[in-house]
Amino acid sequence: MATVDIRPFEEEDAEDIARLSSIVEWPSLTDPDVVRRMCTAPGSVAYVAEEHADDPAEGTPGSLVGWAQALGDGVLQSHLGFVAVHPDHRRRGIGRLLVVATFQATRTKRMDLITDTAQGFYANFAHKRMTGFRIYPGA
Repeated sequence: MATVDIRPFEEEDAEDIARLSSIVEWPSLTDPDVVRRMCTAPGSVAYVAEEHADDPAEGTPGSLVGWAQALGDGVLQSHLGFVAVHPDHRRRGIGRLLVVATFQATRTKRMDLITDTAQGFYANFAHKRMTGFRIYPGA
């Protein structure tokens, strides 16, 4: 089985994240420039999951199979904005590793998130369930 490394986002990852965003049907993140700007914005922390072949002699570069991004104040509060794992690589613990690495990198005491599709996944973390809202411009 191939190994997966969790590492900080690098600007060169933006194209692969945009491609993954298409696969998971997130149309707002299919432009690599948008991804790049979002992941390097002030207060932003982003990590990627990169899969490597078992045999390093093969010399093939790793392929991006997941990513996560959060915004934080560096002290108390952060917000997990995005977590995506390629459908072919789910249920291997990659999403959990991405969330933990991203949360730790924010250096905050708590991290909020909203989800409409992954309640079961997030319920496996120590948490307090709360009600929230997503507010849009002009609302």
